[in-house]
Parts: sequence; C-alpha cells; structure tokens
Amino acid sequence: MNEETLRQGKILMVDDEVSSLCLLENVLHRLRFPHVRKLTDPTRIIEEFDAYKPDLVITDIEMPEMDGIELVEKLRGHLPSDTCLPILVLTGSSNPKHKRRALAAGATEIMAKPFDAAEIQMRIRTLLLTRFQHIEIQNYNHELEQKVTDRTAALECALAELRDSQRQVVQQERFRAFGEMAGGVVHDFNNALMSIIGYSELLLQDDTLADDRDLLRQYLKIMNTAGRDASHVVSRLRDFYRPREESDVFSAVEVNRLIEEVVPLTKPKWHDHALETGRAIRIELELQKIPPVLGNGSELREIFTNLIFNAVDAMPDGGTITLRSELIADAVQIEVADTGTGMTEEVRQRCMEPFFSTKGEKGTGLGLAMTFGVIRRHSGTLDIDTAPSRGTTFRITLPRFQPAARESAEVRLTVDRRLRVLVVDDEPAARDVVTQYLKGDGHRVVTASDGGEAIQRVMSEHFDLVITDYGMPGMSGIQLADAVRRFDRAKPVFLLTGFAHAPAQQPASVDCVLKKPLVPDELRSAIQMLGKYVGEPAAVAG
Repeated sequence: MNEETLRQGKILMVDDEVSSLCLLENVLHRLRFPHVRKLTDPTRIIEEFDAYKPDLVITDIEMPEMDGIELVEKLRGHLPSDTCLPILVLTGSSNPKHKRRALAAGATEIMAKPFDAAEIQMRIRTLLLTRFQHIEIQNYNHELEQKVTDRTAALECALAELRDSQRQVVQQERFRAFGEMAGGVVHDFNNALMSIIGYSELLLQDDTLADDRDLLRQYLKIMNTAGRDASHVVSRLRDFYRPREESDVFSAVEVNRLIEEVVPLTKPKWHDHALETGRAIRIELELQKIPPVLGNGSELREIFTNLIFNAVDAMPDGGTITLRSELIADAVQIEVADTGTGMTEEVRQRCMEPFFSTKGEKGTGLGLAMTFGVIRRHSGTLDIDTAPSRGTTFRITLPRFQPAARESAEVRLTVDRRLRVLVVDDEPAARDVVTQYLKGDGHRVVTASDGGEAIQRVMSEHFDLVITDYGMPGMSGIQLADAVRRFDRAKPVFLLTGFAHAPAQQPASVDCVLKKPLVPDELRSAIQMLGKYVGEPAAVAG
C-alpha cells in the first residue's frame, strides 16, 4: 500500500479547545493529510462518526462534558466487535492510571503532549496502514465466503443432478435385467397357457370327453397345475422388480430357495441368449443345508441375478457357473463362481466403484456397486477371488437369522364350527370362486359387489369373517377394512389382492393378506387360524 493511499484516510479530531484542534489540523495539513474534520463537542461523537465515517479518531483525554476515556467507551460500544477503528488518545497527564484506563476502554495508541510532528506522522501512518489492511482482509474474506457459497450451491446442484442421473441409470439397469428375463417368463407362461387353453378346448369341442370321469379329472388336474405354475412365474417376476419400500423390514430369508428361484428366472440370459451367440453355459448348484439369513428377499434375489449376469458376460467362450452355500460359524456363505476370463488386480480393486465398467457401452457400471451396497446394508461382507484366465468367485457372507425364543410346543388353532362369511369383490368370477371354496368347506356365504354394499350388510347382519378384494372402485379393500373395524374392532378381515403394488406390510386393520390366484388350501389354512377371533367355544387346540 503506497503513501498516497494512506494520506487519503479520513481523520476525525475531538477536543474542547479550538486552539488545540487548529494546531493539530495545521500539523496534519503540513503532513499532507487533506481529509480532516474537527469536533469540539464530544457528546456528539456518535452522530459525527456516522456522518463522516472516519478511518482514524484522535481525541484529547481531558474534556469537561465527556472525557476521552468515556468517548472511547461510547464509540467502541457503538461499533460492531469486528470493526478495526484505530483511536489515538492525546494526553498532557503523566499519570499512568489514565493511560491504563484509556487502553482498557479500547484506545489503540496514547501520545503525550506536546507531541513531535515526526512522531505523530509515524503513529498516524501505522494506524491507518493497520486500518486499511484490515479492510482489505475483510473484503478478501467476504469474496472468499461468496465464492465458497457460490461453489457450494454449484456443488449441491451438481450433486442433485448426479443423484437424478444415478436413479435413472439404476432404473435402466433394472429394466435391462427385467427385459432379459422377460423372454424366459413369456416362455414359461406360454407353456402354462398351452396346457390350460389346449385341454379346455378339447373339452369344449367334444362333449363326450366329459363322460369319461377319469380322463376329465386328469385334464382338470393338468390345467390346475399349469395355472399354479403360471402364478408362481408371475410371483417371482413381481418379487424381482418390486423396489424396496421405506416400510420394508428385514425378515428370515431362505437363501437356497432364492437361488433356486433365480436360476430359472435368469435362464434367458445364461441359456437361451448364450446359445444364440454360440456359447454353452450351464449352472451347477452345490447348496448345503443352511439356516435362514436376516434380510430383504427382493434385494438378495437381485444381487444373485446380477452376479449371474456378470458371470455370463465374463465367459465369451461358454463355461460353468457354480452357486454354493454353506454355514460358517454364525454366518451363511454364498459363492457365485464362473470359469470365465477373470480380472486383473487393478480391475478387481475398482470393480465396485460406481460407473466403472469393462463392458463399454453395454454396461452401466452400477451392477456390482449396487450389489456391494445391498450386502453392506445386510451387515454382510463381499470378497472377490479372481485372476486373469482363472475365472472369478464372488464370496458373500451374511449373518444368520437369530429367531426369538418360542414356546417349546407350537399350538395351532382350528375352527370346529362353520362360519358366516361376507365375500366382497367387484369381479363376479373372483367372487364366485371364493364363494365356492367356502361353501365346499360348509361355510355360509353372503356376497357384496362393492364397499358400500358391504358396509350396509356388516351394520345389519352378523358375520364371523369378512373377505374383501384389495382393488375396488369407489372404496378400496383397506378402506373397507378400516370401516369394518370402526364398527366392530374384533371383526376379522382378510384382504385378497392380485396387485404387485399391494402393501408391503400387513395393514393394522387386516388380519391376513392372501394373494390371487387363491387356492383352497391357502384359504383353509388362514381360516384355521381364526380360533382366537371367533370365540373360545368355537376354537380348540389341535
């Protein structure tokens, strides 16, 4: 900072003696400080300070109406704590007590009268230099803070865009896996429909076939089995693509069963698509008897699917994928091993990084990152054993499920009397099927086609059980269950649904959730658990 800049500083002089102010003003002018203002009434210091905004205040210490120490205290109390305003106090007293009081009040410098012109020039120069440097630092800090604020806002915006992009890519990854499995689902579903449609067409075209009761029973049994198989295919597909909800909770999961479900679900990728490209890939299962793990079945099913897909991509010449499971101490270990190309150490170190991929445009780089995230949420570990040309083994370790202590003897409740049941469904065919199931077991059935009719019947008639469809126009099954419970808190209600987006957790107003297509055994088992609802005389232990 040059001398000319320092001399542009504004100086406010305070003294009740005009002669002293004029003398000091002349000195400052000779020292080439042009911006000088005089104040003879120290009680007006705040008003004058706000109007002039000086860079330096020079005040006498001995004044009748307000001494210099009081002026300093008043001025410091008026300014923000971070303000750097130098105050030079002039005094003709040699009493050290006055100096101590002035410094304690907030004075920056103290000079004794009479003063030397060269000395006051040096003092003023130093004080103004401190003032201007402090202002520069404040301005610089403000600029830095503004830059940090702007950069933070930009980073938050970029982070939001990245999250949106990640969600889109994750969704694309799910759709890609879903599309590859769709071919196998269509194949299995068409096989089931072939049996159902084929045998029903034969019966409809030739009335005489119905006379052969053994043949008729055989056809019906085949059609029934095919329908159940088709239902299982849809259930597996629904479980795969259902995203995890906030309300989802971990429960006991049979890992071996999940693996056995994933193998046919991924068959279009490892069998059909591989054959189209001239590769032969087979899957071998080495599943030992293991306890359940605590987790989310949909998420675990997805990581096994992902690892199988990765294994297929790693075997351009075909090979074998082996899925193993075993119990190790208090954990379940699952291996997905392939005989493919393997990975270098560099790729192994980076393969879990989001968006890192060796598949070029064919890969999103999120599959293994998602897999690692799921395993970590399940308090598990993931190890990778691989080497170039020696294949890859993904080794997953998950903590076993620790069930809560249960009673030594399991008690099952059964109903020893026939119930009066209200069946509510807007679909006549579904309503009739459930009705016939119940009547076949000897129960008395009343039906309703919507929630409004059902409420009227519940309020005017007695029912031991209400079975309602989930999706109905006007009033959903859950809304109906809530209304029934408000009328009768002890009334048992079953919810029947065919939707994939049915509630992930059982609503509080519902005693049981049954999925369509419903079979008699599932309905019968649910009703057998109703002993605690229909009263002690109607329930026995068995």
